[in-house]
Amino acid sequence: MNFLQICQAVVREGGISGEITSTQNQTGEALRVVEWSKSAYREILNSDQFTFGFIRKEVHVQLTPNQGTYSAADLALDDLVQWDVDSMRVSINEDRSDETFLINMRWPAFRDYWRFSTRRTTASRPLNCSVNQDTNLEIGPVPAVPYWLTMQYIAAPPDLLNDTDVPVIPLRWQMVIVWRALRHYGMFESAPEVVMRANDAYNEIVLRMTLDQSPQIVGGAPLC
Repeated sequence: MNFLQICQAVVREGGISGEITSTQNQTGEALRVVEWSKSAYREILNSDQFTFGFIRKEVHVQLTPNQGTYSAADLALDDLVQWDVDSMRVSINEDRSDETFLINMRWPAFRDYWRFSTRRTTASRPLNCSVNQDTNLEIGPVPAVPYWLTMQYIAAPPDLLNDTDVPVIPLRWQMVIVWRALRHYGMFESAPEVVMRANDAYNEIVLRMTLDQSPQIVGGAPLC
């Protein structure tokens, strides 16, 4: 469904009078439906982001020699929301034939080790990564040469603005936007039966999404 079709589904499922033929230049109830649908989409994307594989991206970018701190802009990641520090690996060769993992460290431990004394400027093959208090990526030791960094990150998809805009949520789950928008409608109209119906349908789809998109649970090694 595109944005217009989502808004039309909200009208249909909510039994709202009138019809929506465009998401642009609306007023009154139609404008509220458009705004509820837009808000519902953003709210879904902002919740439990790491469970949604469809907003993950993988990139292969080059690090700068002797630079250990990287903002999203430094790596040309305009849509970055959150680094996935457990997915990072480095290589000298662009074909990744010599690839090795970067081991994630919590920022205080990383800072106390790699940003201390002469280790601040020690240039070598990177071993660890972290995210600092400014949400910038930290690499340690700083790269001696322009290593290639392969990683995943959580992206921020654009908002639904125009009639033909399509959500990143796969088609089989797109009704989740409709049901969340109907919760807003039900609360606006003080209609508990609408809220209850929307909640039930919404929660069912969210459960299916979570089961499908959540990382596989793997048991650890025996303790003894």
